Amino acid sequence: MIRFLLVAFSLNFIFACGKDEVEQIKVNIPEGIMIPDDMAYIPSGNFIMGHSDYPDTKKGEIVDQEAFLIDRFEVTREQFSSFKRDYSFHPKKARFPASMVTFKQAEEYCIWNGRRLPTESEWEKSARGSDGRKWAWKKYYEHPNNGFSGFIPEAVDLRDEWISPYGIYGMGHNVWEWTSDWFVSGKTSEADSKRYKVIRGGLTQTHTVIKFTPTYFRNKMEPTGYFNFIGFRCACSVDCK
Repeated sequence: MIRFLLVAFSLNFIFACGKDEVEQIKVNIPEGIMIPDDMAYIPSGNFIMGHSDYPDTKKGEIVDQEAFLIDRFEVTREQFSSFKRDYSFHPKKARFPASMVTFKQAEEYCIWNGRRLPTESEWEKSARGSDGRKWAWKKYYEHPNNGFSGFIPEAVDLRDEWISPYGIYGMGHNVWEWTSDWFVSGKTSEADSKRYKVIRGGLTQTHTVIKFTPTYFRNKMEPTGYFNFIGFRCACSVDCK
């Protein structure tokens, strides 16, 4: 028994010491801009959006994005229940991302909180930074749940090893997130140009395999849809309170 405990302790120690820190992008915040504790400042400037291998994306286009603020975490169930009083959840999952929320409900929550849903461009820059990284945390590795089926969300602030270069959590795992944009690509018909909203950042999965999603990967959902794998976060301009 003692030998087992020593082995287990050694493995935990090795894992803790070997944990990679995510390379952060240094940000200079202009004087006079006040940033709420739960948000991050994303500076203005160019970034690479999309990837040439994915025709439904911007294909690696250089996009000039204005500065903005974005929530560091996905909106939690506890937070959402302050807005929608009949929204119920298990107390042990208060810090889990709010889910089973339609696009309109997510949009209304953000407005109620003095914010708005992020645009797709804002979301991707927050996840990808200005150095064109494929994964928010830059280094590739397999999702630890590979080989298991089912979707299991977790607390929004649990994984600092999976943060973005601006310190944003949940941009490549946990739930998919509503953005304000309609899903349009070169294959979208006129009739479908306002049928789906863009969702970003959740896990992709088949029946047996769960994988992280690249920062540029786009998904779509009808705005009336509500599922346990879709949540959201809010954003605002640099002068919001």
